[in-house]
Order: sequence, then structure tokens, then C-alpha cells
Amino acid sequence: MLVYEDNFGFLNITEAEERAFFDFVRRQSVLIACERCERPVRLIPPTAVCASCVSALEFGAPASMREYGSQETLLDSARPS
Repeated sequence: MLVYEDNFGFLNITEAEERAFFDFVRRQSVLIACERCERPVRLIPPTAVCASCVSALEFGAPASMREYGSQETLLDSARPS
């Protein structure tokens, strides 16, 4: 079973021990806002950044979503694709 967890990202749970670990992580996690994307996520304190943002940072994304600035769409909404 493939599941997403805000602390670690995607997990492929195939055994009882993995399920027990997943359940333990969920019990220890609290609902907070990710410090980068500001989405509500469940993280184990003192973790402050969700797995999606950690992954993005590892690939060179800006430390803050605000650094992306105002972005105009590349597609012309008046013209169907």
C-alpha cells in the first residue's frame, strides 16, 4: 500500500512492522503550518517543514515560497490549447 506522510513523503507499506511505524509517526505528529509552503500538515515536533518542501529544497528550490514572486501564466486563457 502506497501512502503519503508529511514527515517522510511517500511510503510503500508492505509489512506489519512498516504499518506499525507509520501508525506511530501519525500518533506523534501534530497539525501545524509548514514554515515554507504554509499548508496545514501533520509533523513530529520540532520538525517545521513538510516532506514535499524538503524534497523541493534538496533540488534547489527557494527557501521561501515568497521568493517565487508574482508569476504570470504562460498560457493564454483566451486561446484554447
